[in-house]
Amino acid sequence: MSYSIFDGTMVDMAWPELEKAIKEGSVVLLPTGVIEEHGPHMSIGVDAYLSYLVCKLTKYELERRNIKALIAPPCYWGINNVTGSFPGSFNVREETMKCLIHDILASLKRWGVTYVFNINWHDDYRHCRALIEAISEAGKAIGIKAYSIISGALAGRLGLEGDKSSVLTYESPFPLQSGARSGPKGLDIHAGSGETGTMVKYFPDEVDVGLARRLKATDLTHEDFRVWRKGWDDAMKITPLGYLGDPANFDAESGKQYVEGLCKILAGVIETFLKGNYSPENHVRKES
Repeated sequence: MSYSIFDGTMVDMAWPELEKAIKEGSVVLLPTGVIEEHGPHMSIGVDAYLSYLVCKLTKYELERRNIKALIAPPCYWGINNVTGSFPGSFNVREETMKCLIHDILASLKRWGVTYVFNINWHDDYRHCRALIEAISEAGKAIGIKAYSIISGALAGRLGLEGDKSSVLTYESPFPLQSGARSGPKGLDIHAGSGETGTMVKYFPDEVDVGLARRLKATDLTHEDFRVWRKGWDDAMKITPLGYLGDPANFDAESGKQYVEGLCKILAGVIETFLKGNYSPENHVRKES
């Protein structure tokens, strides 16, 4: 996997090549994430790298199904409520983020793109809510068919059960802690075994493996987690090193299996949607 998050995206295409792909009906995958701290053992670009990675592997999977796809330049400006107090966690205003998404979609519409599917790798509540609203609002205003693809669990947490006109959901069969060598020690939410394992597999230069193996697992109570989710200084007090999980327990091959499995699910959602057969129930696979 190339270090560059532009490798394999439309950024590395000449405009006539891009125009031809759009005229041939290519859908567009829009990777979104943020630049934020990911513990002392990983670079602050984790979300940008992984949103790009998921889009790139989903593109491969779509093309195996004879669906042409393009990847838009990764968008890595967003809202960091939880990690906002850490150096490296850039934060933009909600209105700035919505304007940016609107203008990205407007450009794609102007070039003739019909379908855009957003794949996001950043679970901050405020970020996700604003992003989904931005895609919905901009899609309607511009007249482009733009959709957010999110897990059913996230849709429930965001309260989107009754507002899914621009949201496609799926249920992942994978545990949150995928990327661990063995059973997780409590919650593995941020910069833990899952993200560390996946980064080691695909972007090893962005991980200090020796340091990761020395980090102790966080062991938070439900009250700790509730406070952590308030963000900013509250989160920094609960997780002063900037991770929530068990980085030392990472496993690169488990991270690979997780990402590849997820991309097959995402491609399946897009395929059934384009064929007019989409319903959330078609993609429900309960965790074991």
